[in-house]
Amino acid sequence: MSKRIPRMLCALIVAAALLLASVSALADSIDVRLNTTTKVYQKASSSARSVKVPKGLRVKLEACAEGWGKIAYKSYTAYVKLKYLDRVDPLKAYVTESASIYQDASGSKRLCKVSQGTVVYVVGVDGSYVRVQNDAGTQTGYIKPSKLSSSKVSYSTSSSASGSDSVPDSLSATLAGAEKSKIERAIYVAQALIGTPYASKANPPKTFDCASYAYYCFRRADGITLEGTSKAQGYDDTYEKVDYDHLKRGDLVCFDTVSDDDLCDHVGIYLGSGYFLHASSAAKKVMLSSLSSGYYKRTFSWGRRIINE
Repeated sequence: MSKRIPRMLCALIVAAALLLASVSALADSIDVRLNTTTKVYQKASSSARSVKVPKGLRVKLEACAEGWGKIAYKSYTAYVKLKYLDRVDPLKAYVTESASIYQDASGSKRLCKVSQGTVVYVVGVDGSYVRVQNDAGTQTGYIKPSKLSSSKVSYSTSSSASGSDSVPDSLSATLAGAEKSKIERAIYVAQALIGTPYASKANPPKTFDCASYAYYCFRRADGITLEGTSKAQGYDDTYEKVDYDHLKRGDLVCFDTVSDDDLCDHVGIYLGSGYFLHASSAAKKVMLSSLSSGYYKRTFSWGRRIINE
């Protein structure tokens, strides 16, 4: 790392995208602390002369490049891996869409899922991930920087939250139809629950998440016992897998709404004519949404034929 460094955004500053791979010089130094006891080096090289420094030591971050940070302590300068530095003053950021937070920067083990609008605090960077904490600083995880924004997320413009609290007459299940058809019974139960509150820890029939809603409706309709999670329901090969063009009324519809390895993070019940019912985490209730265009058309993965009639 030379003394003359191009002036660019630092990798630790949240923007629409974080520049993680390029050389960065800071307009102002940043107060950081070492998050572990580690070595600091005379040059940005693990083969350079080094000295061990204690966890918690506060220093100034003056520049960063290719995973290294140039730090200053009193009259001394040295180099340390960026992953060992935490901001003293974390940056507030907002999750732009449902996303996974991982236990480490490998992205191999998910810590939890977070919904759109969740507030996190950026403290550092490790490879292609940023390190974030909760407000209290008691939990730490790793998330892709593309899932963060420094601006508050507006739910009013979220297509994933758009929908209706009523089913068109042409798609509504009637009591007479429910007496004759298993599919109509499932839809009759499903539409009667429109407006029921959403809860991540569901308590049917008072509250639902997407998986418990589908489970409840098919169980009440025909004693069908689906799996307990959206992922398990979407990957259950007990039921025929169908593509978008072959969806039928009563099919389970599956969506890839979280950036992770599985392709079914959300489920609903298809009504036909491009509409489906589901328990929406964005709208916080059971509602009708369109599958014909917009968010759910983009994130649709496949359907499952739960009832064959």
